[in-house]
Amino acid sequence: MTLSALLGLFAATLLFAITPGPGTIAVISRGLSRGFWPSFVLGIGLTLGDMIYLWAAMLSLGFIADHAGFLFQWVRWLGGAYLIWIGIQTFRSPAPVMGSEQPIGSGWIKSLIAGCAISCTNPKVILFYLGFLPVFLDMAALTLADMLWVSLVIELALLTVLFGISLSAHRVRPLLARGRFGTWINRVAGTTMGGVGVAVATT
Repeated sequence: MTLSALLGLFAATLLFAITPGPGTIAVISRGLSRGFWPSFVLGIGLTLGDMIYLWAAMLSLGFIADHAGFLFQWVRWLGGAYLIWIGIQTFRSPAPVMGSEQPIGSGWIKSLIAGCAISCTNPKVILFYLGFLPVFLDMAALTLADMLWVSLVIELALLTVLFGISLSAHRVRPLLARGRFGTWINRVAGTTMGGVGVAVATT
């Protein structure tokens, strides 16, 4: 692949990542309620789901979407139920102590799974990788080296956006958590996460 093609792919992925959707909403909610690391780890989970669809598209496995609809439904229902459960737990959590945040090792597996579940059941992600990307790239002409470069460029673009979103939510968090705002942060974040779960399960 040429450098110009990779730069164009990077720019297109940035626009895709910035566009509001269940993933960005979930990252913002987690950043407000738990801090930077839990939010960013959730974002990393989102990129794992993206990579699944990316490689499926590059390996011409789009027929999976047509022949495994029942499996996708179960993934969607289970992923939605898991996100609703996380939302309930967040809603019921005590107000966060400002000036501190959960470390990266605190519930990071749950954050990864939640992020991957959101991405794997997000229609926007499916449309981008199985619909738009084959038009943007000549999938049949990609070599293994091209696939690796495409994966690296897309991953960097996604992580750049998600890092910025997580950091912004973390910076806003202390301003909102004065007095009883800490409790309301958890309630709003939990309700939002639960809403994302409902959308995932019913879309």
